[in-house]
Amino acid sequence: MYYKAVIFDLDGTLVDTLADLGESMNFALASLGQPTHKTEEFRRMIGDGFRTFAKRALPSEKEDLSDSLMAVVRQHYADGCLVNSKLYKGIYETITELYRRAIGLAVLTNKDKNLAERILGHFFTVGIFKHIIGAVGGQPVKPNGRIVRRLIGLMQLCPTDVILVGDSGVDMDTAAAAGIRAVGVSWGFRSREELVDHGADMVIDEPAELLNLVC
Repeated sequence: MYYKAVIFDLDGTLVDTLADLGESMNFALASLGQPTHKTEEFRRMIGDGFRTFAKRALPSEKEDLSDSLMAVVRQHYADGCLVNSKLYKGIYETITELYRRAIGLAVLTNKDKNLAERILGHFFTVGIFKHIIGAVGGQPVKPNGRIVRRLIGLMQLCPTDVILVGDSGVDMDTAAAAGIRAVGVSWGFRSREELVDHGADMVIDEPAELLNLVC
């Protein structure tokens, strides 16, 4: 079956943001006198928004500091979100080709919307993604399926026309909640096993594999 639109996760799917997110979190932890982490340890902490990221990074007995930590992380990351972040190999070419084929492109992330727009605007031509949905106060975030259904409505498509592409179990759960097919990517922050365990309909190893799925 061929698809008319692709909804992408951002962190770990389109852009490798691990180093910049880790740098900001370690800066914030150190500023509050808390232990820091190796960059690789952040792979399993990222993906559910800054609040959850902060809670996971803190010692369990210090979760009361999560709001203060989150505020420092947000400020530091706003200043440094493009220092080390980079597109994954083959992503730019694949996105460009999907756009050339008039495939609807959207991004759905639990990252703050303003930061998502800034990062995407740095790496891609403005407008290549028709919709960018990020975390906004009070709005549902992944894995809530309502935001995906709303996106599908905005694109004037049916659920069977759309796939969701992401690197985590949360992304796969989001697709399931919305009743659409889920494509996991093996190059991101989480393991192939996690993607399969959370119901990925398929797992791809190269971005160009997406070109075989669209009309």
